[in-house]
Amino acid sequence: MKKSTSKNWISTVSILAAVSLIATACGGKEETPKEGEASASAAPVNITWTTPLYTQSVPKDTVLKLIEEKVGAKFDITWVPDAVKEDKLNTALASGTLTKIVAVQDIKMSSFQSAVKAGMFWEIGPLLKDYPNLNKVNPTTLGNIKINGKVYGIPRERPLSRQGIVVRQDWLSNLGLQQPKTIDDLYNVLKAFTLSDPDKNGKNDTFGLTERNDLKFGAFKTVSSYFGTPNEWGLKDGKLVPEFMFPQYIETMKFFNKLYKEKLMNDDFAVTSKTQQWEKFSKGQAGLYVGNMVDGKNLYNDSSKINPNVKIDIFNRIAGPDGKEAVWAQAGHNGIFVFPKTSIKTEDELKQILAVMDKMNTVEVFNLMRVGIEGVHHKLLGDGKFEEIAGAKDAFEQEVRPLDSIIGLDLTNLKAANDPLREKYEALTLDNAKMVVANPAEALVSDTLTIRGTELKKIIDDATIKLIMGQLDEAGFQSEVTKWQKNGGDKIIEELNASYTESK
Repeated sequence: MKKSTSKNWISTVSILAAVSLIATACGGKEETPKEGEASASAAPVNITWTTPLYTQSVPKDTVLKLIEEKVGAKFDITWVPDAVKEDKLNTALASGTLTKIVAVQDIKMSSFQSAVKAGMFWEIGPLLKDYPNLNKVNPTTLGNIKINGKVYGIPRERPLSRQGIVVRQDWLSNLGLQQPKTIDDLYNVLKAFTLSDPDKNGKNDTFGLTERNDLKFGAFKTVSSYFGTPNEWGLKDGKLVPEFMFPQYIETMKFFNKLYKEKLMNDDFAVTSKTQQWEKFSKGQAGLYVGNMVDGKNLYNDSSKINPNVKIDIFNRIAGPDGKEAVWAQAGHNGIFVFPKTSIKTEDELKQILAVMDKMNTVEVFNLMRVGIEGVHHKLLGDGKFEEIAGAKDAFEQEVRPLDSIIGLDLTNLKAANDPLREKYEALTLDNAKMVVANPAEALVSDTLTIRGTELKKIIDDATIKLIMGQLDEAGFQSEVTKWQKNGGDKIIEELNASYTESK
C-alpha cells in the first residue's frame, strides 16, 4: 500500500495478482459462463475505486485479495479520509480525475448534482434488471437515490436510523447514576462526567460529550431530533420550511451553547475529526458519544486496549421537552457508488464493472466485508449466528472494518452471539424504526438547491457553530437565516413546495 500523490489521500497499490475463477466442468466440457461472469481464462477486470476511509488506516489486503478472487477483479482503491471526502470529490470533479467507481456520500451536494445533470455519470437504472443481485435493491431506497427520476448509482444501503448514544457505563456506576431518559437527564450526566471525577482517579481530567465538526453525523442532529426538530424539512401551516426555521432547532443550539460554555463538551469540536472524536472517548477523556450505535462496539475495542476494565453500553431513547421520543431517519442509504463517463468510456466496459459489482453484492462476499473470513476472524455457530475468534480483534480492525465503506446492498444474514454490544445494537436499530422522523423533501426536486445548496448550507452551518461557541446570538443567527433566504433560500422553498404539491 502507498500514499497517493495527493497529500490527504491514501491509496492502495493495485493488487498484483488475482486468482482466475475456475469454471465448473460439466459432462467433460467447460461450462459457458453467464453474461458478465468471469470464465477460467478471463483476465481480471481492472477497477479503480474511490471511497471514504472511516478508520485510522487503510485495510491490509488479506480479505480484499480473497474478494478479488471471488469477483474476478483487481482493485486499485483510493481511500479518502472521512474529514476531506467532499473536498476531494469536488477536486476530482473539477479536474476530471475520477476513478471508475466513486462513492458519493452526500448525493445532494451541489457539485455532484450539477455533474450528473451535465452528463458526467452513466445512468444505470435500465441495466439493473440484467444483474440479479443488483436488481434486489429495496424499492424505497431506489426511489430515494433517483436524480430527476433516474438511477445513477448503486446505493450503500443502511438501516433507516442507527443513531443513539454510547456511554461509559462504568462512569455511571461510579457516580450512582442511571442512563439518561430525558434531555435534562442527559445534561445532568454530562455535567457529572465533567465535574464529579467519574473515573475516580482524583484528577479533574474528564468531560461529558465528545463532539466533532459534523452537524449531521456528529451529535447535533441526533440531539436536535430529541428536541423535536423536523428532519431537514418540516411542515409549518401546510408549507415545507427548512429545519432551522423551527423553534426546536434554536433550542438545540442553545443546549449545545450551554454545554460549550460550561465545558461539558470539547471546546475544539469545530475542528475535531471523527478519528479525533473517537480518541477522546477511547482514551478516557470523554464519557458520552452521540452518533451511530454500531460505533459502540468499535469504541469498546479501542478503549479496552487502554483500559481492559472499561464498561461501555449503548441506548437509543431520549424523551424531548414534549415527552415524545424520536430520532431522525436517513433515506435507507449512505450515498451511492457512481460510474463516471470520463473513466468508463463505453457501455461494454460499464457492463463489465456492473457484473463485478453484482458479484460484490452476494451474501458470501458481503459476509467477508462485514465479518471477515471464517476461521480467521469469526466462527459460525449455526442457526445464523457467529462469534468473533478470541485474539482476532486487531486483525478484524485492520483487515475487515475499513471494508464497510465498499459495501453496497445490506445483505445481513448473520447475528452476533456472545457479543452483547453488537446484539444490543441490532435490537436498538430495529427499535429506532418505530420512532423515526423522515425527511418529507427527500425525493423532491429544486434546481436552485441543486446549483446552490452546498453554498447556502454553509451559511447555516457556520451560523449554527458560531451560536454554539457564543460568537453569535439568536438575533445574529436570524440575520444569517435572512441572508440564506435572500441568496436563494426563498427560491428553494418555493421550488420544493411546488414539487411537494405535484407529488401529492
